[in-house]
Amino acid sequence: MKITIIGAGIIGVTTSYFLAKHGYEVDVIERLEGPALETSFANAGMITPSMADPWNSPGILTTLVKNIGRKDSAFLLRLKALPSLIGWGLSFLLNSSEKNFLKNTHLSAGLSCYSLKILKELRAELGLEYEQRETGSLKVFRDKANMDKYAKISSYLEQYDMRFKVVYGNEILEIEPSLEPIIDELCGAIFYPDDEAGNAYKFTCEIAKAAEEAGVKFRYGVSVEKLNMAGGAVSGITTNEGEVKADKYILCAGSFSPPLAKGVGVNIPVRPVKGYSISVPLNGWNKGPIMPIIDDGFHAAITPLGDILRIAGTAEFAGYDDHLDQDRINNLYELLEEIYPNFGAAVKREYVKEWCGFRPMSTDGVPFIGETPVGNLFVNTGHGPLGWTMASGSAKMLCDILTGAAPELDPNAYGLKRP
Repeated sequence: MKITIIGAGIIGVTTSYFLAKHGYEVDVIERLEGPALETSFANAGMITPSMADPWNSPGILTTLVKNIGRKDSAFLLRLKALPSLIGWGLSFLLNSSEKNFLKNTHLSAGLSCYSLKILKELRAELGLEYEQRETGSLKVFRDKANMDKYAKISSYLEQYDMRFKVVYGNEILEIEPSLEPIIDELCGAIFYPDDEAGNAYKFTCEIAKAAEEAGVKFRYGVSVEKLNMAGGAVSGITTNEGEVKADKYILCAGSFSPPLAKGVGVNIPVRPVKGYSISVPLNGWNKGPIMPIIDDGFHAAITPLGDILRIAGTAEFAGYDDHLDQDRINNLYELLEEIYPNFGAAVKREYVKEWCGFRPMSTDGVPFIGETPVGNLFVNTGHGPLGWTMASGSAKMLCDILTGAAPELDPNAYGLKRP
C-alpha cells in the first residue's frame, strides 16, 4: 500500500517513520526545501505535558477583548482576522466553559504524557541527539491567584503520573539558581520534574534520516495545489510538478491543512495562531537557565538549547499574515531582560535570529488525528502550541489506526467526529 503525506513538519515526518517501519510505501510532499522549516523550525523547544491546558480557558473572551490592538499583550486579536474566525471563534469560546475546558485538558494531557513515553522509546531506539534536556520545567508567577489556579489545574493531571511541586523563595533557587536576580519579584513557582526540552528542528531532521533509511521518499520543493476526488475518494494530488497518486493520503500540513481539506468537502476546524521567537547566542555566558522557564505573566518561555537561548511565546490571531511584527518581537527581548537583566541588556540584536510561525489551533485545544469523511483521507493536525510535545504520540496513534492496531488512547476522542 502506498501512502502520501502532505507536510514535512515534525508531525508529518514522525508519522512517515512509524508507517514505513510497518512496511508501507510512504512518500512525503513538502513545499519548502527541507523538513521542519515552518512551525517546527524555531518553536519554544519545550516538551511539556504540564502545559496541556488549552489556551481557551474560562475568561478568554474578556482577555481577548481587553487586549484588542495591544501589541504588548500575551494574546492579541487582530481585527482583520475576525472574518476568518466566524464560526470557529464561537466554538473556541464555547469550549472555554469550565466543563469543556477540564474535559479538553484531560484529553490533551493524556496524549501529551503518552507522547513523551513514545518519544523516549524513539530516542533509545535510534540514539537521537537533538540538544535534549531532561531537567524538567519551571513555571514562575508574580500573581499568587494565578499560581493557585494553575496548581489546581496541575492537581487534576496527577492521574497521568504528572508530578509537580509548588515552591517559594530559596526553594526556587535550589531548582533554578539563575533566577536569583529576580527572586524577590516572584511570589512562587511550580516545578514539573518530568518535562523535557529539545530542538524540534534537529529532532525532525534526525527522524527524517531514520525515515529515509526505512524507505520513505521525501519530495521537497513540491507545492500541493489541490486534492482531486473521484468516486467519493481522493484520486490524486495536483502539485506544481504534476499529479501524485497513492492509496491513502494524510494531511499533516499544520495550519494549511484546512484549505486543502475544504476542496474535497472536509471541514477541519483549525486556524493559525501566530507565535514568535528569538534565538539568542550565549557566547559563553554560563549563568542562564538549566531548564525551560515559563513566565505566566508574559505567556512566554525561555529555553536553553545548545549554544542559544530560545525565547518564544505570545499568541496572535492574525489569519495567515506571516509578517514579523517588531513590536511583538520586542516583547520577547523585554522578557529576556526582565528575567536576566545583565545578559538581556548586553544582547546584540544583529546576531539574534528572529522568527514567527503559525500554530495550528483547534477550537477545543485538542488535535485531530485519524480518518475523515473521505474514506482514504486522514488527518494529523491541530496541535496548537503542543506540536512538539504531542508529535510522537500522535504519529504512533495514527499509525495504529491505519494498521488496524488498537491505539493506547481512544481514537474517537481525537477524531473529527468527536462529541
